[in-house]
Amino acid sequence: MGDYIKKQVKAFLKDKTKKEIRIKYKGPKLNAAKEWYRLRNPVHMLWTSFIVEICRKLPPCEFKNNLYRMIGVKIGKDVTISPDVVIDWLFPELIEIDDGALLGGDIWVAAHSILIDEFRLGRVRIGKQVLIGSWVGNEPPTEYGDQSIVGVYTYVNKDVPPRSFCVGIPMQVKKELPKEYLQEFNKGLRR
Repeated sequence: MGDYIKKQVKAFLKDKTKKEIRIKYKGPKLNAAKEWYRLRNPVHMLWTSFIVEICRKLPPCEFKNNLYRMIGVKIGKDVTISPDVVIDWLFPELIEIDDGALLGGDIWVAAHSILIDEFRLGRVRIGKQVLIGSWVGNEPPTEYGDQSIVGVYTYVNKDVPPRSFCVGIPMQVKKELPKEYLQEFNKGLRR
């Protein structure tokens, strides 16, 4: 069982065209979470979780972004990651944060989920100039479209359309934003 899971994970990580993989758990334990270590080397997970925990306490800064890059997160320029953001420590390399994104505090960016009988891995892309409010979580795979806004206390269980305002549990698109909204928004901030 363990070799089968590791082979599936390795093939998924190599194939950048696949957005997600679901691996059925048929092991001896009553739930798949008891054998999470079959997904990834535990020493690697300890290292990445150590870095994630350090980053959770740091203010938004380039040093923090560089630490995330060191464990495999793809981060563009001018990205702001607030304190207490939890980046997936099992598969940080499945997460991409594009230029100008702003991640609010206390959010969870998940690239894996473990159910009773299944392991799921999915790629997460946070587009350009995306604003994610505080206390937001996601179900992988997820794509946050460019210039979208996700409100506080939202559970993102599907892709976020570009230039949309989304809120709720589960997430709902409340408004499509005009192409010019970002320029108007920024003008208002400068007044």
